[in-house]
Amino acid sequence: MKKTLKSLDRYARVAAHLAIQKSPSRVRALFKHTDEYRTREMARLYRNAKPVDKALGTILFWVPGGMPLLLHVEASIAAALRLRGYDVHAIICNSPYRACAIRTVQEGVPIDRWRDVCTTCVGKTTSVLETMGIPYSYNGDFLTPEDRESLWARTADLTWENLDELCFETVNVGRNVRSSITRYLQGAALAGHEAIVREYAYSGLVSACAAARALDRFAPFRVLMSHGTYIDWGPALHTAFDRGVPVTGWKASYLSWHFYFRHVEDPRRIDFKKLSARTWQEVEGAELTPQQNARLDKFFDDRYQKQISFDMKKPKTYTHDVSAIRAKYAPGAKPVWAILAHINWDSVSDYAPMAYPSFDDWMLDTIEQIIDVADVQWLIKIHPVEAWDNPASGVQRLIERNFPSLPGHVRVIPAEEDISPTNLFELIDGGVTVYGTGGLELALMGKPVILAGEAHYGGLGFTHEGQTPEAYRDLLRRAPALKPIGVNERSAVRKYAYSHFVQRQVPLEVVHDPRSDWWALQHEKRNLLVPGNDPFIEFICDRLIDGRDFNMDESLVEQSGRAVPVY
Repeated sequence: MKKTLKSLDRYARVAAHLAIQKSPSRVRALFKHTDEYRTREMARLYRNAKPVDKALGTILFWVPGGMPLLLHVEASIAAALRLRGYDVHAIICNSPYRACAIRTVQEGVPIDRWRDVCTTCVGKTTSVLETMGIPYSYNGDFLTPEDRESLWARTADLTWENLDELCFETVNVGRNVRSSITRYLQGAALAGHEAIVREYAYSGLVSACAAARALDRFAPFRVLMSHGTYIDWGPALHTAFDRGVPVTGWKASYLSWHFYFRHVEDPRRIDFKKLSARTWQEVEGAELTPQQNARLDKFFDDRYQKQISFDMKKPKTYTHDVSAIRAKYAPGAKPVWAILAHINWDSVSDYAPMAYPSFDDWMLDTIEQIIDVADVQWLIKIHPVEAWDNPASGVQRLIERNFPSLPGHVRVIPAEEDISPTNLFELIDGGVTVYGTGGLELALMGKPVILAGEAHYGGLGFTHEGQTPEAYRDLLRRAPALKPIGVNERSAVRKYAYSHFVQRQVPLEVVHDPRSDWWALQHEKRNLLVPGNDPFIEFICDRLIDGRDFNMDESLVEQSGRAVPVY
C-alpha cells in the first residue's frame, strides 16, 4: 500500500489520503500512516508482552500543556514500561483553565479567546495516547463544578505583589504562577496585562487540586514529568513531594533526540541536569581514560566546529583568530571578564536558588557594581536567542533603558554579533553567570567563574559561589585577583563535564526523526520498545524503577554513537 501511494503524483496522493481518511476504520487500518494501523500494531505488541502486575504499583505520567512532542517521549517510555509489566497512567489536559504554558503576550490573543486552540490541543494529545495504548485521564475530570467555582473565587483579590501567599492545601503554588506570568510576558511589563494574574493563579490552583486527587486515586510509586515548573507541571511536582511520592524529571539536551533525566531530591532544587551527591562522589573518584578524554573533546569539536547541536539554533562560525574580536571589544591590557546574560523570562530561574529575585534584577545590579570595577574590561554578552526571539523586551533593551551611557570598561556584545561562544571564551580571562552552561565550559578551560545562583555544576570546588547579593558583589570586586583554576580543580571539572556532556545525554532512537532537528515518535520503530531491543530504553526503564541516577556506564556510552578511536 505504501509503495502504491508513493508512486502517485502530489495531487493524486492528497486525494488518496483524503479518501483513506473517509474510509471505514478497517480500511484505514491497512495503511501504515494511519492511527488505526499504528494502534493495531501497538496492540499486537501488548498481546505478546508481560502481563501488567498491579502489585508492582503505578507510574504516573503528568503531561499537561499544549506541547505534543513532550508526549511523544513520555508515551514511548510509558509503552516500554507497560511492555515490561508495569502499570502506567497519564494525566493530560482537557482545558479546565485558560492560562497555560503555550500562551505568550506576543500572540496578541485576548483572554476570552485563549480556549480557541484547546479543542485541537486536547485532540492531539488524546490521539497520541490512544494510538500508543496508554491509559489516561484528563486533569479537569478531577474537579467538580463547585470546586472550580470555589477556586476561582479564591483568586479575586490576588495581585502580582501578593502571589507568594497562594497555596492549595499545604502546597504553595504562587512561585509557579509567578514563573508562568513571567514566561507569558517574555520580558514585557505587566502593566496593561494585570488580568492574567488571576487567570494563571486559577490555573495553578486547579492544577494542584487535580494533582492531589490523581495521586489519591492512583497512589503511584513515581511521577514522571518534564519542566517541573510553571502552573502546568510545578503544582503537581510540589504536591507529589508533599505526599512523599518520588518525582523524576526530564528535559531536552544539547543533542537532538537525546535527553537528561533526573530523580528530583529537593523541590527547591529541581534542575534536571544536577548530579546526586552519591553519583558525583563516584564520578570524582574515577580517573578519566584517554578514550574518555577524547570523547569529551570530540563533543565540543562537534558542537562548535561541526555545529552539531540541538540547543544552538543559529550557531556562529568558529575562527582560529580572536584578534579582530579583541580589537573591537577589549583592545587594552586589562583582564577581560564576560557577563553571560540569560534569557530573562526563562524557566531556569525556578530550578534552583539564585542571589536575586529575577534575571533582570541580577543584570541591573551586576552593571551597577562593575561600573565601579574599572580595572577590568567587562563584556556583557547578550544571549544569541534575543537576535530573533523577543528582542524588544530582552536584556539588551533592558540595559539600554536603564544605562543609556556606559563607561568604556563596560561594553555590550549584542545578540546579533557574529562570535562563536568558544571564541568568546578564548578571549576572556573569567566569566560571570547565574546557572549558564558557559560557566562550566569556562571552568573546563581553566578560567575562574563567578556564580550568582546554584548552578548544577556549582559548589564542587571549581567555581566561586555568590549565593547572596553581598557575597556576589564582593566576588565582582575581587574579579581582577581571581586566579585560573588549579590542576586538581581542572581534573575535577573534566570528570564532571564527561558525566554531563557524554554519560548523561541519553539517546531515544524511537523518537529520532531524521528529517528534523526536533524529535517525533517514529511508529515504524515501535519494536525498539520491546524488552531486549534497545539498551537505552532498558536503561531508562531500569532507572525509573530502581531510582539510581541516569549516568550511563561505558558499555552504553560506546553504543551511543560517541565512541572515538584512541591513537
